Amino acid sequence: MIHLICYGVAVALNLVWLLLGDHLTLWTQVSVPVITVLVAGIGVALRLWELPRGEARRRYLRGALWVFLVYYLAILSVLLFFGGLFHMDRGWGGNINLEPFHTIRNYIRYYRNTGSHVSIFNLLGNVVIMAPMGVLLPALFRPLRRFWLTIPLLAVIPVAVEYLQWRTATGAADVDDAILNFIGGVLGYIFVRTCQIIHAHWEKKRTQ
Repeated sequence: MIHLICYGVAVALNLVWLLLGDHLTLWTQVSVPVITVLVAGIGVALRLWELPRGEARRRYLRGALWVFLVYYLAILSVLLFFGGLFHMDRGWGGNINLEPFHTIRNYIRYYRNTGSHVSIFNLLGNVVIMAPMGVLLPALFRPLRRFWLTIPLLAVIPVAVEYLQWRTATGAADVDDAILNFIGGVLGYIFVRTCQIIHAHWEKKRTQ
């Protein structure tokens, strides 16, 4: 029952977000997906705790991961192609930067000159935004647990996103964004694969 309450809170939180929209501050809007995942994650964990070990638990976990993936892709689409919802400035003219590390250097230079943490948050944000992709893909698709399949895919996805932003003029295409996104995806992949390997080792010891 408690897990249903968690799901209800997560849904209600997002409905409030959609209704209030631009009336919310940037940080409030950014916190909504984070809180949603935490609350819904607690609900999933509680439900898994109630279910017996075996196929039922695996099916429930897989279903929950699919829901998280759909939610993540929805948030990602809004963030990348409809940034106005987050009060973000957009380069609507389809600007493009193909010089690697140019934007990163400018952000670091801006931080050194002004002491403003906005540039650092932008850099970290580009890393964090793609980390869930690196987590969810190998968690849902067994073939993508292979390093040689997932890493190239995590490189292609940010490049494709930047290309779409440029072609549709819904943002500034920047090679540095793709680089930072790729780093985030790889970090997410390393994290989930480490957890999977540890869990498999633990399960093997438990059954011996």
